[in-house]
Amino acid sequence: MCGPCSGDDRNWYCVRCGRVDLLVAGTHCLACDTHLRSHQLLTGPDGKISAQLTGLHALFTEPDATEAAHRLLAGNSTWIRLLRELVAAGDPITLAVLDHHGTDIPVEHLRSILLHTGALHPRDNAVDSVAPWLDTLVADLPTDLAATVRAYASWSVLRRARGRAARGHLGVSAPKYARVRLQVAVQFLTWLTDHYRTLADATQADVDRWLGEGASTRHRLRDFLRWAHQHDRAADLHVSWLGRDGLPSQLLADDERWSALRRCLTDQGLDLRVRVAGALVLLYGQIPTRIVELTASDLVADRRGDSTLRLRDRPVLLPPALAALTTELTSRPDRRRRGAPTSSATPQWLLPGLRPGAHLDSGRLALLLRTAGIPVRPARGAALAALAADLPAPVLADLLGISVSAATRWSSLAARDNAEYLAARVEHPPR
Repeated sequence: MCGPCSGDDRNWYCVRCGRVDLLVAGTHCLACDTHLRSHQLLTGPDGKISAQLTGLHALFTEPDATEAAHRLLAGNSTWIRLLRELVAAGDPITLAVLDHHGTDIPVEHLRSILLHTGALHPRDNAVDSVAPWLDTLVADLPTDLAATVRAYASWSVLRRARGRAARGHLGVSAPKYARVRLQVAVQFLTWLTDHYRTLADATQADVDRWLGEGASTRHRLRDFLRWAHQHDRAADLHVSWLGRDGLPSQLLADDERWSALRRCLTDQGLDLRVRVAGALVLLYGQIPTRIVELTASDLVADRRGDSTLRLRDRPVLLPPALAALTTELTSRPDRRRRGAPTSSATPQWLLPGLRPGAHLDSGRLALLLRTAGIPVRPARGAALAALAADLPAPVLADLLGISVSAATRWSSLAARDNAEYLAARVEHPPR
């Protein structure tokens, strides 16, 4: 029975829309209470919701997300408090205003939602977001260390990133990698200071000790030390680069690789995201940071029914089973695109993340794969070794978007030379 027919004498009619429902505080249905909370949050000093925030209001009040939006608006999360503060100020919300509040997770979450709903326009160069973050990073450093980090950022990290952006080769994860390099440099310089050392008198023993005390991320110090040596700020210090300077020490055996691939293609109990991503690792040696940047537009089906996936610059033909899984994944309703304006350039990510308009975090994807029994590094190595046994290094590099030197190392592991390929190029030169 409905509420009024049950004999319960409480009020069952929403005072705003007249709907019969369980009411919040005995007055409004869940949808109307959510609408009122959103209106209250986004109304400025003039008593109106600014045109800038209408998309955000639409996001909060979408009918199929009422419960989640109500929990969010009824809570007291940090980014909601920040949004309330900015709206109450009555001024337009800009990227510069958000930069002033730092780069903590709540600020970044609010920034991504405002970009997604069209309240903000993305920067022409995503790496420009690193500059205000850098001010916060070096704020508490001694003057000499701060100057060193700023010089490294300006003349190496950001300069190269801007050059890649100008050539159209800048990935969406570039700001993250830039920040990691700078963070690692600051951590090493701080460690040297704590041990009464300076960058100028740091030794290889210091570097090895520091690397051995932390996670593998510390190996990204290699870039900073190379820059410091080139500018006479440090000795010629060496940092190995996580296995890329030599051949891998651990690969999945062929039977393990094929067994894992069979699971990805046939096990319906696995998360569809894991099945597709795992197959791309096991077949094409892709890494999580590249997989999460794939979009629905990278998958193309031709008239013959064959499907290709653009992994870098070249489309790669997918086996029918993997093509079907990838198509199913792209056909899922992308809940993370809710509230985006029709003119939004937000990509339809193959693997959407928690933040509206953002893709799945690469670290999260790696964790999902490991949990499913697919160790990324050994699985990727096995795939590249198998491909290198069948393809010449230049073809492998062009197909997968890896460097020729890396492809050559994998060819060495597979004990393959390029004599036949070179002879074929001489006999049939490209037109």
